[in-house]
Amino acid sequence: MMALERFEDLAQTYGGEIARWPEGEREAARALLAEQPERLKPVLTAAAQLDRLLDLAPAQSVNAALLGRLIDAAPRPATSARRWITGLSAALGLSAAAFAGVLAGVALGGHVGPAVAPSHTAKAETVTAVDVSNDLQDALEEPSEL
Repeated sequence: MMALERFEDLAQTYGGEIARWPEGEREAARALLAEQPERLKPVLTAAAQLDRLLDLAPAQSVNAALLGRLIDAAPRPATSARRWITGLSAALGLSAAAFAGVLAGVALGGHVGPAVAPSHTAKAETVTAVDVSNDLQDALEEPSEL
């Protein structure tokens, strides 16, 4: 079912003859017109009057000079060489950025040692070549009971 607003919009856009309206809208428009002729006939009459006024207006011929200037002013599509250069410059920029990243990684990789995760479960003990603790001295002075 077509809404009244849609019917009015179509009449203003396509005119007072439903036959000129989009094919998918015609059947619903005719059904709505049959249901509410007193409301919709004035809409079609006003649209038909505008159609007649537009038909009476003289046709304007196209100014060839103006048309030529418009065509000349239109933007031109990019040439294939221009697109190729643009693509090449983008590829070179990305390659340079990647190369700089590799160089930075190599330069920093030589100065940074491997990361060692601390062990939270076992306490690290430092062992030296010379242990001067009292326990060792006592063990050396006491004879061993074996």
